[in-house]
Amino acid sequence: MNQLRKLRLCATRYTLSRLLLLVVVLGLLAGTMPAYAAPLAQGGVQRITFAPGATSGTVTGSVGVGQVMRYVLRAMAGQTMTVQVYSGSIPAYVTIYAPNRAMMGSAASGQAWTGQLPATGDYTLAVYPSSNYGFTNFQLTVTIVSNRPPTPPAPERITFAPGAVSATVTGYLPANSSKEYVLAASGGQVMTVSSWTTGGPFRYTVIAPNGVSIGSGDQGQQWSGTLPVTGDYRFLLQTPTDTPPANYGLTITIITIASPTPTPIPPIPTPVPPVAQRITFPPGAINVNMTGYVDSTTSVRYVLRALQGQTMTLYLSSTYGAAQTVTVRDWNGNFLGVANSGQQWSRYLPATGDYYLDVQMASGSFGDTFSLYIQIVW
Repeated sequence: MNQLRKLRLCATRYTLSRLLLLVVVLGLLAGTMPAYAAPLAQGGVQRITFAPGATSGTVTGSVGVGQVMRYVLRAMAGQTMTVQVYSGSIPAYVTIYAPNRAMMGSAASGQAWTGQLPATGDYTLAVYPSSNYGFTNFQLTVTIVSNRPPTPPAPERITFAPGAVSATVTGYLPANSSKEYVLAASGGQVMTVSSWTTGGPFRYTVIAPNGVSIGSGDQGQQWSGTLPVTGDYRFLLQTPTDTPPANYGLTITIITIASPTPTPIPPIPTPVPPVAQRITFPPGAINVNMTGYVDSTTSVRYVLRALQGQTMTLYLSSTYGAAQTVTVRDWNGNFLGVANSGQQWSRYLPATGDYYLDVQMASGSFGDTFSLYIQIVW
C-alpha cells in the first residue's frame, strides 16, 4: 500500500512539473509576439495590444460596403498617437474617437492622422470602406509615443475685407505635412468651403470651436453647412505621404440669411403632407439607398432616427436628369439643409431624435424616378 502511495505522489509531481514548464514556455512566446487584435465581447470590437517594449503595431482586416470594423486600444494622456490605414487601390477610411466618444479626426488610405491624446483611457478606431466599392482588404498601423512633439505653429488667422463675405488663401504643402487656418464666425451662419490644387492632393477638415469636426473634403470638393456655435473655426489642411507637393487654394464664404441655407427652401407638398416612411439600417450598416418617383404634384418623405454627434451625408440623383431636391428637417420642423440632385450634402447632427427627408421636384421640372443615398457615421 505504501509503495502505491509513493507511485501516485511521483506521478502527481511529474504532472505539475510538466504544467509549470508549459506555462513558462507560453509566457516566453507571448513576450515575443507582435501586436495583435484580440476579439472583445462587445459587438465584435477588437482590442489592439503592442508587443513588450514596442511603440507601434499593425493589424489587418477586411470590410464590405455598409460595414465598420472597430478597434480599441488603451493610451495615456499626453501621448502622441499616429494612425495610418492602407488599402491598395480601393479607398478606405479610419476615424479616431476619444474615450468620451468625441471624434478626434480621420484619415483616408495612404494618409496619416497624428494627435496628442487628451485623456487616459480606451481610444476607438473605426475603419470603413468607400461606398463605391465592394469588399476591401486593409492594413491598420498605430504608433504611440510618450515624448511630446514640437509645438506646432499658431494657426494663420483669416479675415474678410470690409463688406466682403468670402476670402481666399493659397499656399504650398510638401508631402506628409499640414497647415492650419482659423476664422471667427457666428452660430447660425452658413459656411461654404471650396478647394482646388495645381499639384498633389490634399484634404481639408473644418473643426468647430469645441474641437468637433463638422465637415471635410478632398481637393476639388466643396462643403457647405450651418455653423452650430459662435467662435473660432479651424481649417486643417493635410497632404498624404509619397505624393507630389500641393499648391493649394481654399475659398471660404460665410453668409447670414433669415433662413439658415444658401438656397431657397422647397415648399412641403400641399394640401396633405406625405406619410413619412421610416428608414432602418441593417445591423452593422452605416448607409442605405432609397428609390422612388416624384412629379410636380407628389413628394416622398422619409424619417430616420440619429444620435447627437453623428454626421449625416446625402446624395440625390435622378434617373433622367430631372431637377430634384431633398430637404432635411428635425422633429420640430426646423430646417437643417437642402441638396439638389447631383450634389452631396453633409451635416453634423446637433441632437438625438427623428430627422425628416423630403424628396420633391424643382419648380417646372418633369416627373422622374430618384435614388437617395443616406450615410450616418460617428
